[in-house]
Amino acid sequence: MADLILRRAQETDFPRVVELWIEMMEYHLSFDPRFELAADHEESYLEYLRSIQENYDYALFVAEKEGTIVGYTIGMILSNPTVFALGRYGFIAEMAVSASEQRSGCGAKLWEHIRRWFYRRGITVIQLNVSPRNERGYRFWQKVGFNPFLQIMWHNIPKYL
Repeated sequence: MADLILRRAQETDFPRVVELWIEMMEYHLSFDPRFELAADHEESYLEYLRSIQENYDYALFVAEKEGTIVGYTIGMILSNPTVFALGRYGFIAEMAVSASEQRSGCGAKLWEHIRRWFYRRGITVIQLNVSPRNERGYRFWQKVGFNPFLQIMWHNIPKYL
């Protein structure tokens, strides 16, 4: 396997990150229609990336192999209400690896990189959301030490109300 370079994303990386995000979202949409994207999803996601780039509490790292971005992850530091003992925690908003690089160790290296980023900022707990229908993702996160905590529920309000 060629060397994998992990680094903070630059704005010139954003178009490739958008491609990887779309690949990930299409995968999720294949098993759950609730992942339907807005008509302007590409531009909206690009704007989101720009909005987090300079925020100290966010990190966008990419994995580069032979000059091509093959994966990325976004982490953020969030705060709990003051009633909880745990004030701040890390949250992995996204991690995506191109289909051709899955099971190559790229995801594990991205995970270790973002975990170190959280650690250096004094974070002791990391959370994330993963669809239970995303069996590959669910297994990956369990393999690196995550366990269930909360479950997101969904309810469509009937039109007759």
